[in-house]
Amino acid sequence: MQGDWTTSQKAAETRQYFPTIQDRLKSKIKLTQKVTAALTGHGMTKAYLHRFHLSEDAKCKCGNEYQSMDHIIFQCVELNDQRELLKRKMGEWPANKEDLITKYNKKFYVFIESIDFEDLKV
Repeated sequence: MQGDWTTSQKAAETRQYFPTIQDRLKSKIKLTQKVTAALTGHGMTKAYLHRFHLSEDAKCKCGNEYQSMDHIIFQCVELNDQRELLKRKMGEWPANKEDLITKYNKKFYVFIESIDFEDLKV
């Protein structure tokens, strides 16, 4: 089962948060639409919407040409205040995705839930 997870052509984004199936099974995550989008990379970003012709372009409100979930979490200047709060609560940055969901999952959850994805689409 783990071999299938590791070698699958799908779920590459999710695998960065959960390298093993056991990691996912032991995690206690409150799944919401925003958290699910962050963990899977599916939905809510202009890059994803553009891929399915639901947005004219993939450009972020901040001017970045490609609004991926990685851009939103780690770089978007529109979220500097929320990200700074997350960094202060964590005490270390940058974190890898596995640490965000294992060591800092409650703090990461608050950060993700604070994002106004509709505002970022403008």
